[in-house]
Amino acid sequence: MSRRHALPIFLLYFLTSSAFLSFFGYLFFEREVAHLIFRTGFEMREIRRDIFMKFIENGELVANDFKDFNATVFDLKNKKFIKNDFNVSKPLPPNFFDGKNVIVEFRINSKRHHGNEYKALVKSPDLREKISDIKFKIFLACTAIWLGILLIAYFLIKLSLRPLYEKIEFLDGFLRDTTHEINTPLSVILMSAELFKNDPPKYLANIKTAANTLSNLYEDLVALKLNKKENEHLEEILLDEMLDERIEYFSTALSQKDITLNTDIDEVLLVSSKFKLRKIIDNLLSNAVKYCNEKGEISITLNKNFLSIKNTGSGIAKENLPHIFELYKRFDERNGGFGVGLSIVKGFCDELGFSIKATSDKNTTEFVLYFSKNK
Repeated sequence: MSRRHALPIFLLYFLTSSAFLSFFGYLFFEREVAHLIFRTGFEMREIRRDIFMKFIENGELVANDFKDFNATVFDLKNKKFIKNDFNVSKPLPPNFFDGKNVIVEFRINSKRHHGNEYKALVKSPDLREKISDIKFKIFLACTAIWLGILLIAYFLIKLSLRPLYEKIEFLDGFLRDTTHEINTPLSVILMSAELFKNDPPKYLANIKTAANTLSNLYEDLVALKLNKKENEHLEEILLDEMLDERIEYFSTALSQKDITLNTDIDEVLLVSSKFKLRKIIDNLLSNAVKYCNEKGEISITLNKNFLSIKNTGSGIAKENLPHIFELYKRFDERNGGFGVGLSIVKGFCDELGFSIKATSDKNTTEFVLYFSKNK
């Protein structure tokens, strides 16, 4: 999947996260401003106590008592303003905020002081700077959270798409290998057909080997997708005869590499699936021929307990042995293949109740197929 496919997912996550962040940021901003207004109003009401103490002390209030405040004070007894810094045309609710200042209203009176009574409106200092500071802090917090969301989104998308990228890369490789594996024997067949008249026995052998290669590739791909419930017909099989037949099938490939074949084959009767047993033998023989060195040896032993196929040549690294039956695992790119043969072998062995073990050193590799799970 390219970036253009991941971009809509990223944008959707980004836009929804930004919308939620903006919404909750706005709610938090409103709450903080409301708290600022309430706190400012509460602090301004403390002014009433100081003014009231002056009123008790002097028996009346004068403009100088409000010199430190932006205030409008009306003498209710004498019906006049003793201070008039701003005008208010209508009654105000408690802690009224005009967008710039908080205005608090309170009354001061005492029956002991000749019925003097005052109505005072006191305006707070300009709160816009504090509100801007709140807005800036919320913006910084939201930006930090937003960047965190983007970072998390990036890694989430990257992690979630990684398996898909791996699958796509695998499919690309699989198609590339398939093309190569099919093209090679096809090229041999076409070339051999053109040169057939020059040396019929040689080029007929080449055609036969290439055709067998194509047949094995096809059967491996079919077996890979085979339903386990299919081809489960069990029958009596003379395994020694089947083994002789499959050795003959690979005889041309053995001759081309000048491989010496050593056999020790007993008569063995098994009740099993003919198709799956043949695929197990074919894949083990195919690997033995493929990885055997030129003029090397392949030894085949069959008795009632096991089938052993051993070949000379470069062995399998010790660290790779535990992984050779995994699907699509390949440790030797020089000899091609899909990495499915041994996986098919292991899967069919499990289904048929067999067990298989592999051993290898620098010079030999041996696969032993036991006709029992207990081995």
